[in-house]
Amino acid sequence: MLELRPLNEDLQKKAKEELNEIPERIGEELNAFKTWIEKQPHLRANTDDQFLIAFLRGCKYNLEKAKKKIDAYYTLKTKFPDLFGLTDIDNEKFREIFRLGLITYLPIPLYDNGPRILFVRNVAPQSEQYHVIDFWIVHQVLQDILILEDDYAAINGVVMIADWRKTSANQIFQITPTLLKRWNAYTFQAMPIRLKCLHVAYAPKIFEKVFNFLKSMWPAKLQQRLFVHNNSLDSLIERVPLKYLPREYGGENGSIKEIVDEWDQKFNKYRDYFKKSSQWGTNEKARIENINDYDNMFGLVGSFKTLQLDW
Repeated sequence: MLELRPLNEDLQKKAKEELNEIPERIGEELNAFKTWIEKQPHLRANTDDQFLIAFLRGCKYNLEKAKKKIDAYYTLKTKFPDLFGLTDIDNEKFREIFRLGLITYLPIPLYDNGPRILFVRNVAPQSEQYHVIDFWIVHQVLQDILILEDDYAAINGVVMIADWRKTSANQIFQITPTLLKRWNAYTFQAMPIRLKCLHVAYAPKIFEKVFNFLKSMWPAKLQQRLFVHNNSLDSLIERVPLKYLPREYGGENGSIKEIVDEWDQKFNKYRDYFKKSSQWGTNEKARIENINDYDNMFGLVGSFKTLQLDW
């Protein structure tokens, strides 16, 4: 028997029309996916229904793409555990950074039934004492939880809004080309949650170089959905109505402090899950064949201009 959350009527309709989800065939699709995973000697993966269906939905039920994505997901976690493989969510630094309220998912999706909103801001003076990698680790943990429990994100994707008004030059310079390429690999080749667009508000002038480099690596479709809003929120709220921003920004989409407190408790529920995740990953010595271009993925050569993505 399948262990899946039922979708509301709106999400079920979108899953069928936009992601090729046929409810009567979900069991068959999941069984084929599990069978393939079990036959891979190099791959140890979570095979719970709710986890795997996120990969099928993220690939619009193209099983071959889902295979590549879950393989990339665990390969990157194994190869770069310092970026993608945190298993102790009681880690003191992790909790400290999260409690700064710099990275949060807002409770109401865009337009009430659309993409989940990821809100990123750099407003805490304490953030200077941490490296940009530390913030990405927090983001990665939140994403992993999103895969498990957020049907809006799994079906409609995520819209990211970033307030960078207090981002320092030092923090910008920490974002090296290698880190950017690895982040791109994880975001586009490994994550089943689709990034639909990115809005950067109050971007410092120095960000322009990072922005242009980042944009050059992104797929053409997403390049058209990357927006920079300089000195006010006016152009942002033309695309994201004010009501969907947090209360701290004049919106109605929750208080960042309350969201942080709620998620801080949520982490406790997932403590055992993340500990168990240390058992999952890849063993390259046992790999029979590569199904991805891992040199490109790891940021050793090339760019991501030729990625074929489903939007």
